[in-house]
Amino acid sequence: MDCGCTNCTCDDNEEKITISCPECGTKGNKIPEKAVKANLKKELFKDIEGKDIYLCPDENCSTSYYSVEDSLKFNLSDLKKPLWYKKGADPVIACYCNNITEEQVVNAVKKHDLITWQDIVLHYHEKTLCICRKLNPSGECCTEFFYSVINKTLKSLGKETVTIPGGCTC
Repeated sequence: MDCGCTNCTCDDNEEKITISCPECGTKGNKIPEKAVKANLKKELFKDIEGKDIYLCPDENCSTSYYSVEDSLKFNLSDLKKPLWYKKGADPVIACYCNNITEEQVVNAVKKHDLITWQDIVLHYHEKTLCICRKLNPSGECCTEFFYSVINKTLKSLGKETVTIPGGCTC
């Protein structure tokens, strides 16, 4: 995809492998090691070496990453930044590559009439970064969530929503 970012890997297609979370039983996706290391506290890296790591998608579960090997489980407090979809996340991060919060997206839409990922990121930074497979805790792109925040804000203002672009827009 020609998204305008250098070395964008967001659309790399990889088969999804799922395993149930040992805490809540919800099936989570296998996460690339580079994404786990970008989000897990450094002192815990030794625990994940050579293991398949999964992310718990349940918003109510206190587990972040886990592995069925050695019954390995990490809590939310083991992460450098909060998981955007977990209850109580503060701040709620809308774009991990550019460290843009939900609050910043809302502000950009309400106060500056910005309605695209690129315009909002460039409002806060001089350039855009797009390395979702490494920086997003899920190893996937933030486009869908980012645009859901834009659209929720537009709706609250009584404005027309924008179409969520297919694929990664960063």
